Amino acid sequence: MSEVKVFQCLSCHEFIAADATKCRFCSAPVDAETRKSATAAQEKENKLYRRKQYARHMFRGAGLFALGLVITLGTFTLAVSSQQGGHYVITYGLMLSGFGNFLYGVVGWLGEL
Repeated sequence: MSEVKVFQCLSCHEFIAADATKCRFCSAPVDAETRKSATAAQEKENKLYRRKQYARHMFRGAGLFALGLVITLGTFTLAVSSQQGGHYVITYGLMLSGFGNFLYGVVGWLGEL
C-alpha cells in the first residue's frame, strides 16, 4: 500500500494531497516549491509525533512491569518472612502487559530512526 503524503493548505489550513495544484477546499493555488517544503515539514512533524507516542508506550510499559515486579517481590518477601508462612501474588498479567507495551514502544521508536 502506498503512503499518501499530505500537507496543510497555507490559506485554509485543511489537509490536502501533496500532488494537488490547488486546495480542494478554498481553491487557493499551490506551487511546486510550496508543496515540497510543506510536505517535508508535515512529514517531520508526523515523525516527531509518532516518536513521542512510542516513548510513552515505553515509559508506561516499564512502569507497569516495575509495578508488577514490586507487588510480586513485596508479597513474596512478606510470605517468606512470616513465621506461619503465607501466600504471595505473582502478577503475570501486569508484568506481561507492561513488557509487551514496552517492547511495542521500543520497536516502533527504533523504526522511526
